[in-house]
Amino acid sequence: MAKNLSGLESAKGRMVMLEDVICPKGNLVENLLDESTEGSNNAQKSRPKKCIRCKSPRILGVEIMGAYDGILFWECDVCENTILRFKEDVTEKYLQLAKGLWTNPSDWGYRPRSEFN
Repeated sequence: MAKNLSGLESAKGRMVMLEDVICPKGNLVENLLDESTEGSNNAQKSRPKKCIRCKSPRILGVEIMGAYDGILFWECDVCENTILRFKEDVTEKYLQLAKGLWTNPSDWGYRPRSEFN
């Protein structure tokens, strides 16, 4: 299994801080999406079978600490294209919750995902 940015191991997803993926200013969803990729802002409740930009099947679920307890959006592990899981306005509300949240992953220690609440 690969380690994600926060050091948590996962085969199909990663957990990150808001600032790890976008600049937390203005409309956060607009900062997250590549508007040049048609369909990126169409909500996909379940993991897409392939990336709509590069057609890779390597799609990760991304959790943002402090935003939503679970996968908030999908990201291609090859071209990093983002696909929303929820409608834009819902995703924006969740992302706003994570603004200003700070933590030091080195202080967490390791805990298997099976032990998460």
